Amino acid sequence: MDTSTTTSTHQAVTTSSELCSRLTQLERGVCVVNVISLAACGEKSLPKVKVELDGVLQDSDSIKGSKIRWFPKEPLNFTSKAKQAIARVLSSYGVRWGDMTIVPLARLDDLQYDIKAIEIDWEMALNDMLDNYDSLVSDWQMSNLDVADIMRRYTMDKAEFGGRFKMKMLPPVAFNPLIAEGDEESAEELADDILSNLYGEVAKMASDIYDKSFFVADTNGHKVARTKANRRIKDTFKRLIDKLEGLSFLDNNIEKVVAQTNVVLNSMPRTGWIEGANLSNLARWTLVMSNPDMLRNHASDSFTLEVEPEFIEDDFGVLGESVSTSLDEDLSVFEAQQDVVDTTKVNAPVDNFSIEGSVDIDFTNQEPDQLGFGLGF
Repeated sequence: MDTSTTTSTHQAVTTSSELCSRLTQLERGVCVVNVISLAACGEKSLPKVKVELDGVLQDSDSIKGSKIRWFPKEPLNFTSKAKQAIARVLSSYGVRWGDMTIVPLARLDDLQYDIKAIEIDWEMALNDMLDNYDSLVSDWQMSNLDVADIMRRYTMDKAEFGGRFKMKMLPPVAFNPLIAEGDEESAEELADDILSNLYGEVAKMASDIYDKSFFVADTNGHKVARTKANRRIKDTFKRLIDKLEGLSFLDNNIEKVVAQTNVVLNSMPRTGWIEGANLSNLARWTLVMSNPDMLRNHASDSFTLEVEPEFIEDDFGVLGESVSTSLDEDLSVFEAQQDVVDTTKVNAPVDNFSIEGSVDIDFTNQEPDQLGFGLGF
């Protein structure tokens, strides 16, 4: 038999076997979860009204009516905070798939525990708001006397208003895709779609780590590179690693990413500050992880992080930046709103990576070796 034919057949069998394994583990090792949160907005759309445009009152059918806020907005802020917290938890435990989240069964109990904690906070805030409902409505009307009569007309009953607020984690359901036997193309497309979402979400998490943990605001509010960081910076990678490990069966190469991340983290000093070449190496690997395409390419190849020598003193190549020495700096990387992964940001080339706001560092006009945390790969 032709050697090339034998090799091709062997590769096809191997590929088919891997696909079957991935689908089997998807069906047996994960579930689909969803958390719903509903809330009243405290506004009411008014019926058709005349709108003044250029000094003339208009009442055309093409002009929409206005809204009136009959309930203050601030007491409702707990709902948006809860939604953000839910999104962070779901993102750290699983990977988005449509409107739902795929979560490894091994992590389901921990997920439910964290969601329950958010639900408790939600109920406490809701009850507190409803206990003060009448006074909140009255004070709001008193502060808007010119439209108070209209507000009263559309003010909801407290019981009806409270009934609009709901937060609940739906019962987890089995993940059982209906793919015809032997339809390897659909099976591979499904697995790759979930894997692509995973790499994109991990890249977003790494991007947040890079932005929040390797820069600090100076006295003018400008972001400048840290010259040293507290060792707690390593803790920000825990959720990222757990997320990858929980879905590592989707791609054997994920284990390489986890292993390399642990190598970098374990190389950091156990006492004192993380600075110099150590901080540079940690930042460089974080940059790799912040780009999904680069992360996937490195995962599929034999990749070893190039460690910089310890004698480098100014690894950021920036003179005169403000140095933060507070051990209590906020190194949390999951406080930003991330209901939806911004694929335009995480897929951007690392060369064009930017920090929002006014930044004192010009990344675009410096070579990688001038910045201690340049890729250099």
